[in-house]
Amino acid sequence: MSFFKRFTDTVSKGVTTATEKAQQTVEITRLNAQISSKRKEIDKLLAKIGESVYEAFKEKDLSLAEAKVIPGCEEISAIYDEIATIDGRIKAIRHEKECVCGKRVPSDTRFCPSCGHPFPEPEPEPVIIEESPIQVEPHVPDDSLSDEESVIQTEEPPSIVDQRQICKSCGTPLFADSHFCPTCGQATR
Repeated sequence: MSFFKRFTDTVSKGVTTATEKAQQTVEITRLNAQISSKRKEIDKLLAKIGESVYEAFKEKDLSLAEAKVIPGCEEISAIYDEIATIDGRIKAIRHEKECVCGKRVPSDTRFCPSCGHPFPEPEPEPVIIEESPIQVEPHVPDDSLSDEESVIQTEEPPSIVDQRQICKSCGTPLFADSHFCPTCGQATR
């Protein structure tokens, strides 16, 4: 009976994970559409600025364009700030951060795999202690499984990593394009 319970739990976790991934994908798609819309607004503003400058050029007095160019530029700057905020939400959903070199890396990366830039250690989250006692059922081994079956079922599935490179310093599997180890910062070449 415990096999079926484990099987059901595994399937439930898989469905939950798939649902969360689908929701993340929908949210990221929605945010990317917002960014695309904001970029179109910027293109329209740039066209208006260009028309203003050209009209002033035809009048042989570029100072005439200043009244339209400055507010347009300020509006463009505000839109770029909105795009940065939306992009930050996308990074948070994907659990990513951006390196100084422009490469996006997982949020738990300590060193950029492209340029070797060290990231500051994240601050530990405060531990909240609950007042009510937690009841835990004791683990009772299932005697119906052989030792070999129990070992197979307790092993975690291997993570999918491009293992063509391994860090010589700490042994972390690296991606093929990694120039630096994301764990210890050691150069790979």
